[in-house]
This record gives sequence, structure tokens and C-alpha cells, in this order.
Amino acid sequence: MMDDAVAEFIKRTVMKIPLHKMLVVLRAWSFLTDGALQNLNLRQAKESIAMDVVHLCEGKQMAMKHAAILDIIYNHTFREKRNWSVYQMVKPQDCQMELFDMEDFKSQFKRNLKSTFQNVSIHFKELDGAVWIRIAWGTHYMKPQQYKPTFVVYHSQTSYVFISNLKKSYRPALCQAMVIAAQYSEIQEMELRSHSLDSLKDIVFKRYNQSFQTYHPRPLQERNVPTEIVDPRVIYENKQEKERIWTLNREAFGDGPQPKLEFAQYKLDTKFRGEPQMGIFAGREEPFRCVVKFSSPHLLEGLRSLAPSGFAEAPLSQLLTCIPHKARNLFRIGEKKD
Repeated sequence: MMDDAVAEFIKRTVMKIPLHKMLVVLRAWSFLTDGALQNLNLRQAKESIAMDVVHLCEGKQMAMKHAAILDIIYNHTFREKRNWSVYQMVKPQDCQMELFDMEDFKSQFKRNLKSTFQNVSIHFKELDGAVWIRIAWGTHYMKPQQYKPTFVVYHSQTSYVFISNLKKSYRPALCQAMVIAAQYSEIQEMELRSHSLDSLKDIVFKRYNQSFQTYHPRPLQERNVPTEIVDPRVIYENKQEKERIWTLNREAFGDGPQPKLEFAQYKLDTKFRGEPQMGIFAGREEPFRCVVKFSSPHLLEGLRSLAPSGFAEAPLSQLLTCIPHKARNLFRIGEKKD
């Protein structure tokens, strides 16, 4: 007989899956046979589908470990629904690289984390060359909260870890378990966040089409532009300016698609600079503090379009164009120290 809590968890997870992805997720789960899935009626209410899946699981010794794997599959498929932070691990300079053993990594990670939190649920699934870790946290008095888990994604033999939904109170224990299992000495959170896990990987693994951050003027070259029938009285004005903007933009962003980030935030802690008679800020000695945030469904592509569209002067500030190169979208701007 299946535990009621497990049955309810399976039901809620299935109800989150869009219909067009239902069989994709359930097949990737590999708990139910293809024959059982072929008989699943998808032309009914989502709750009825979820109950049918629960009934199919009955009698198969379904446990929370199987339900947790389904949740990992779901979150891997719809990973952009989560907000991800990037952590970087470091080793001492004189440390020799050792062979990585995945089973040893899993064993050490689980052992170290459970030495601090005994009532914790930890499950692993290897997907797309990475190990996904699902952690449901509990206390001495409460079972693990399965509906608010932390997800950790780690590519073996790299120094980067991607984490979603990690409370500050759990961070020290998880970070310690991670560095010990991965054979590193330290770990720190980077100033880089996004809903797009794939774009974060592209940035830190340098997999996107990188560009140069320094502009060196060079002779303009004609680009291949489709021939158009144009009224001979119409002339192209500022052709050189358009070419200059295009070249600067290419230098800053490259030719390929940009990694997908939703925001860039700048915290300013600087003295106000302006004319002595500038209103309420005149003579202000203490730092001027504020937060400037740029938001967009695809921030870097939006920034790339500003100058060609005439909404900004070219070149854009390096505070905007350096985001993927510096692997950060959270900045703190203060006074230069002497």
C-alpha cells in the first residue's frame, strides 16, 4: 500500500506538468512501463490524469525516493521556472587534481550533510552530464518539507555549482558538504543569478560567442546587404555613423546570441558630483546611496539593440557590456580607495 503522503506528492507533481510534456516527463522518470503510459488517457481533466498515474504506481512499492526522482525530472525539464544562483569553489594552488568518482561524491555529500541535519532527505539523478541533487530539509521535530526542496546542479571536475532555493540557515552545511565531496577547500557565492540555468552555464563555462571589450578603430568594410529597389532621390544619411555603431556593437556583444539574463542591478555608494548650486545635493558629504536595476525578459539582447535603435549612444558603458565577461549581474559601485 502506498503511503498517503507519497501519493499526494505524486498527484501534485503530475498536476504541474503541462499536457504536451506529460509523456515526456513520465517516460524520463522510467518508473512506469511504456505499456502503462500508452493506456494513460490524456483527454481528461488534469486531476483525473494525476489520479490515474497514482493508481498505476500502486502495487509497485512506490516510496518517497521514487517521487523525489520524478520531482527532479520535472524541475530539470522546466528549470527556467526556478531562480538559480552560482557558487564557485577553489582549491589551494599546490593541490593536485584527483580522479573524480561519482559514487564517492554522492556518499560523502550525503554523509557530511546528514552529520549536521539528521532529518534531511537527499536524492541524486545524473542528467545531461551533471548530477542533480534534491534536498528536502527537516528538523528534529518535523519531517523533511518535500514541497520546498533545494536543488543543486554540479558538473563533475568543474569548480561551479548552481543552486536554487537555498535558505541562509542551511547554506553553511550545504557548502561544507559540497566542498568536501568535490575535493575543494572553499566555496563562495558569485554575483550572478538568473532563471536560465543554461545561460548561467554558458557564461561561467565560456560557451557563448565572446566579444572584445576594447574597441580598436579599423577601416570600415562594406557588409553584404540584400539589393533593394530604392527611389534614386533617397540617399543614405549618416552611413558612416551607422557603420560605426554597428562595429562598436559587434565589438561589445559579438555576433552570436547572448546568454539570457533577466536583470542587472547596481548598488551605488558614491559621493554626488555636480555644480555647487545643484539643489538639495549641494555640499553633501556623505555617500549617495541608491539601487539602479535594469530588467528585461532578455536583458543582454535588449542592451545590444539600444544603440542601433537610437535609444542610446554608442559605445554603451562597460558597466553594461561587461556583464557576461565578468560573469556577474549584481554590482556594487563605491568610491575608489586611495
